Amino acid sequence: MSKDKPKTTNGLMNYLRVEKGINIGGSIQKRKLMNMGYYHGYKGYRYINGPTNRIQYSDFEELLAIYNYDSQIKALFYPAVMIIETALKNYVLEILVSKTKSDSFLDIYNQLLDNYKMFSTKGRTYPNREKRRVAEEQYKRQLKRRLDLRNRIYSVQTNAFGNGNKIANHYLQNDLNMPIWGIFELLSLGEFGHFVSCLNYDTRKAFSVKLDIKQSDDNNAMLPQRLIYSIKDLRNAIAHNDVVFDTRFSNGSKIDKQVSNALTNATGVKNITFKTITDYLVLIIYILKALKVTKTEMKRIVNNFQEITDELRNKIPTNVYNRIVYTDYTNKLMQLRKFISK
Repeated sequence: MSKDKPKTTNGLMNYLRVEKGINIGGSIQKRKLMNMGYYHGYKGYRYINGPTNRIQYSDFEELLAIYNYDSQIKALFYPAVMIIETALKNYVLEILVSKTKSDSFLDIYNQLLDNYKMFSTKGRTYPNREKRRVAEEQYKRQLKRRLDLRNRIYSVQTNAFGNGNKIANHYLQNDLNMPIWGIFELLSLGEFGHFVSCLNYDTRKAFSVKLDIKQSDDNNAMLPQRLIYSIKDLRNAIAHNDVVFDTRFSNGSKIDKQVSNALTNATGVKNITFKTITDYLVLIIYILKALKVTKTEMKRIVNNFQEITDELRNKIPTNVYNRIVYTDYTNKLMQLRKFISK
């Protein structure tokens, strides 16, 4: 039997005892281990963030506590991120139809999805050839992003039709163009973020204002799309039941500083790095408040988060807990509650 891939639960229990020094035994823990699974259970929760940052478990109950914490976080966040995805799409839909007086993708594409024009070099002068070359390359990138979006819109419709999607079948079988609301039903959150990023400045600004975003935090009208990109990886990890407790699903350095600055300015929560799941709680509450979700519901989410996090603290060694839940956790929740109560 391979040490890396025990083939039976009894073999895995012996492997964890002998090779990993983890105290485990009995029919109850055997059943819990079977329910977790080897790869999604032990292999997924044996480290924090990356394989080099191993957790030195001494007892199976410690591993189980982190596994349960991760599951509870996903169960708590899932309804909130689904509300966010649906509401953001509906907010944009309302703006698009209002501006174009049409639900046709072609009308919207031609009238509003033209942010690339801001980067046009026509009629502009540059101090040297290199500056012009850089500007022309930027213009080409923006135009390509718009063309890529158009291709993706048609691709998702084709895929949906091939997979028997009822909305796609209804329109395409009858030789009708799918309305924009039907297209949005097919777009992933990342694709929706790409769509928003291609909108012209005035339309993005209207989206930002509709969300009651503090305009001093969004002078380029790019914060809404960056919020979408910031929550996209969390949403996908939850939907696919991936590990989330240590934010391994996202590279925090890729989240634009405009997002963390806006969150800090609005909530008073400092040191938002997205290296801890608490920061994603702040992001969720910030967006939910922009969507006018009730204070009662936001407080419930924060209170439940604290309850399951405090439960984790009582079940694992302090040094491990502090590597998962940073020492500023309590202060962040305190500031978040003040933000909700405003």
